[in-house]
Formats: sequence, C-alpha cells, structure tokens
Amino acid sequence: MSRRIAWEAVARDDLRAIQRRDLRLAGRISAAIERYADHNLGDVLKLAGGGNTYRLRVGDWRVLFTLDDGGQLMAILRILNRRDGYR
Repeated sequence: MSRRIAWEAVARDDLRAIQRRDLRLAGRISAAIERYADHNLGDVLKLAGGGNTYRLRVGDWRVLFTLDDGGQLMAILRILNRRDGYR
C-alpha cells in the first residue's frame, strides 16, 4: 500500500526547524513517515476526539496527520515534541 503524502506548510516548517537542530532526527522522522505511507508500519494511533486525526510516534516526537481519499492520502499536519503535541 503506497499512500500519497501532502504536507501542510506548518508541518514543513516544523521539519525544517528540527533539521536545523538535529539533522539525524529529521531523517528519522522523514523515514518513519515514508515507511508508514509505503508499508503501513509504525507506532500509529487514532486520536480520541480528533475525528480523522492520527499520530505517528518517532521517539519523543509526534507526527500528526489525517488519512483522506479512502486512506490513500496522508496529510501531515504537524510535527511536535510529545510535551507539546497534545495541547
């Protein structure tokens, strides 16, 4: 199963900010997103009360996303540290 990935502008900014601090971490996050999109592998949970919102855990970081078009489009909403991700 291969999903298309769409990035919200704020999520791209989140990843750029992470890249400036830790290039290796940014690579891990990008790889985790690709792995889930391509192979449906990863620590993913549907968020309660979030409608169609999911989170992908990558260490202390959370990738918040939605699945649209019957699960074929993964829209990345935010990439946040877990201390900030659920507020």
